[in-house]
Amino acid sequence: MPSDIPAFKIAGNLYFIGTQEASSHVIDTGAGLILIDVGYERTADVVLEGLSDLGFDVKDVKYILLSHGHYDHSDGVPKIVEKSGAKVYLFEEDNRYLKGFLPDVYFHDGDVIRLGNVEIEVLHTPGHTAGTASFFFYVEENGKRYRVGMFGGAGTPQVSKKWLDKYGLPFYQRRQFFDSIARLRMEHVDLFLGNHANQNGTKEKRELALTSAENPFIDENAWGEFLDKVERKLVALMDKESRETFVNYAHRGASEYLPENTMLSFYTGIYMNANGIETDVRRTKDGVLVLFHDKTLERVTETAGETRGVEDFTFDELQAFTVKKDGYEDRIVALEDFLRHFAFRDLTFAIELKGEGVERDTADLLRKYGMEKKTVVTSFRLDYLRTFKAYAPEFRVGLLTKEVNDTVIAELHALRADEICPHASLVTSALCGRLHREGFRVRAWGVDKDTMETVYDAHADGMTVNFPDLLDGYIRVSNSDTSFI
Repeated sequence: MPSDIPAFKIAGNLYFIGTQEASSHVIDTGAGLILIDVGYERTADVVLEGLSDLGFDVKDVKYILLSHGHYDHSDGVPKIVEKSGAKVYLFEEDNRYLKGFLPDVYFHDGDVIRLGNVEIEVLHTPGHTAGTASFFFYVEENGKRYRVGMFGGAGTPQVSKKWLDKYGLPFYQRRQFFDSIARLRMEHVDLFLGNHANQNGTKEKRELALTSAENPFIDENAWGEFLDKVERKLVALMDKESRETFVNYAHRGASEYLPENTMLSFYTGIYMNANGIETDVRRTKDGVLVLFHDKTLERVTETAGETRGVEDFTFDELQAFTVKKDGYEDRIVALEDFLRHFAFRDLTFAIELKGEGVERDTADLLRKYGMEKKTVVTSFRLDYLRTFKAYAPEFRVGLLTKEVNDTVIAELHALRADEICPHASLVTSALCGRLHREGFRVRAWGVDKDTMETVYDAHADGMTVNFPDLLDGYIRVSNSDTSFI
């Protein structure tokens, strides 16, 4: 198939041989060729034709360096390797995306790939994927030496909640994206390459080069301008997403109206258009995980003077108690019974670890019901979260907190937490903006009717409320949807 961008020389020993939708570059080292990315399987012939058009022999391709593992950069590898015998390099984290091959060599951060008269520095810049690589090397043009730079993964849709949920990836990848942008700002670049042609205007610059005395690819400002653009897009994505994927968590169910943490309350919350459920896990004397918030039974069972908690009773003994509110009553619920009723539903779940030592058993039950992609496990206790995350790293975790400061943020980064849950009184637009830039989703707790609107308008990503019907109404009005009236 013909390329929509003819193969051409960019500068010195650097050439373009790709397409508008997936760039591929070749470097002539004097001792063989290095390819950076090879595009789709269906465009592999474009790469081969481009090499031929430039007078190169595919058998001289020694190394293929992959910026990341997505199919639009890597699926053409088997065909190119079959004809060249080249060695393939990639960061190991991106093996999950590959089809029909594995790399010959895994990159390490700071590696220098040497061949002939070329040295290519490789930086690990995760975000777009966990194994994104960025490349830096020099070319000579008209007696001058220029530093070339490629950001190996600049697309932001791949850190959207929809994408991360689909592939079971952590929200922490967003923090990595911001960190990678900051790291790349430290690099001086004279000639910016895109691994998609639209990133650096490859087609337009090639056409301009045909009539210009100056090489339009050489522009020391283009690198910084592109990083600014990527960062703005990432911030805008998270801001937009806070509206489109906002979670209205029924806090212990519709607990404003009905006995908390009961089936009656949970089902009513869903009826009131909650798209999430928040609940609490403790363990009974005989080891059953149950949904119960308080340390004692007194308040919710309206049993005056009852200072014992669920840990002091077997599950069967607990059935003698009922959870009460405003004349309604229901039973204390086992976590597994809850999951049988709700795990299959299209909901987001916030499971708070209340009792000590419940981490592993909670994880095992959540795994049993396939809850990995729809659950955030939370606690006020970092030690509980560390234990849970060490045992079940595939789950997302979030910290409930009454303060947000640099220490809290640093601890959550060390944990690779996905969510931070500040008290509603702390939530402002500025705080949400900062926490989004830190890579966290923001869910408020302690929300009452006076703070509900403020929290939503601050662009939090979710909140736990006892009255999901009222929050749903406000969201509909805020989004100018009056169809419910």
